Amino acid sequence: MPPTTEMPALTRKRNRLPLPVAFLYLVGSGMVFAQVPESSVQTARPASDQKPSVEAAPAEEPAAAMSALTGQLRLIDENGDSMAGEVDLREAVVYFNPERPVAVEPQDEEVLLTTARRQFVPRVVVVEAGSIVRFPNEDPILHNVFSSSPGNRFDLGLYSRSEGLTHRFGEPGLVRVFCNVHSRMSAHIVVVDTPFHIRPDGDGRFRFDALPAGPGTLTAWHERSDPLQIAVEIGASSLTLAPIELQATVRQIAPQRERLRRRRRY
Repeated sequence: MPPTTEMPALTRKRNRLPLPVAFLYLVGSGMVFAQVPESSVQTARPASDQKPSVEAAPAEEPAAAMSALTGQLRLIDENGDSMAGEVDLREAVVYFNPERPVAVEPQDEEVLLTTARRQFVPRVVVVEAGSIVRFPNEDPILHNVFSSSPGNRFDLGLYSRSEGLTHRFGEPGLVRVFCNVHSRMSAHIVVVDTPFHIRPDGDGRFRFDALPAGPGTLTAWHERSDPLQIAVEIGASSLTLAPIELQATVRQIAPQRERLRRRRRY
């Protein structure tokens, strides 16, 4: 009987054979494997050859279009007659609220509303919501500045000549300010929730140089009238409004300084 040849044990040292030789060897031994096409075998590319993926940068939003708005205020009496010369239109306030709200930042510096010669100076101030107002006292007497206006109530108590006290105004709206010692002293603080506000000149003319395009509300106010709101559409070109008439509804109080002069108090 011819000598038999033993198959090398699989547990012995495995010789790595080329793929075709290994395939023939396994077929001859009775073990059948499916041949894997070379085209289906993917070879990993060295890291140095791989191209880094570049993510597309997000598209920048186009800058919002800005346009100018001009107009003029008129204060009229109950008969519809102009009150020019009787009132100071520089004490009016005009502000614009876009339909799409714009972020508002409080003023960096404190706004001053001073008590001097038993008056508030100035009589009207405009601040953006969250701003701080300081109330210095330049008189040699005591004052007690306060307001009962909803959302911005405060009472500073009695204080003498000094740099005064402060209050932060957080809610938009009209704040009427008084002195608890001198009942005829009054002032107004207009708290707005928009960066677009302006004071007209003595003739009531005003101009916004850059308002965001789109719909919004223009509000005009004077201490002798109620606020008047107008819907406006800011387009690509400048817009000029027809004269805005404010109806006088508040009785004017003679300035405290004039009364004191007549009484020879100063």
